Amino acid sequence: MSEDPRPVVERYFACIRAGDPAVADLFCEDATIQGLGMRTQGRGAIADFYAGVIAGVRPRPSPKGGLARTGNRVMAEIGLADGGRVHAVDVFVIEEGQIRSLTYFTADLPTEPPQA
Repeated sequence: MSEDPRPVVERYFACIRAGDPAVADLFCEDATIQGLGMRTQGRGAIADFYAGVIAGVRPRPSPKGGLARTGNRVMAEIGLADGGRVHAVDVFVIEEGQIRSLTYFTADLPTEPPQA
């Protein structure tokens, strides 16, 4: 059985919450991040991406309900510390202790509850 990939994802979220640009070091050299119609390829581009995110938005995501694992894939439903109205699911593929890919899916939630 392969090594549990969840600790890598836990380190990822810890780095993001701390504003640590070393988050890019968790990715394989040729890793990809994709979502919202964009794709970032390679550790250098990923480092640039996170430098911008950390400097600009400074997100503090936290998995809600733990991390779900299927083989080398880890899925996390994300909550934002600021109570933001975005529903997100991140899907990580982990290989040899590093993130091979991260794909995220988001849905903007309405600000008002639906009217009955």
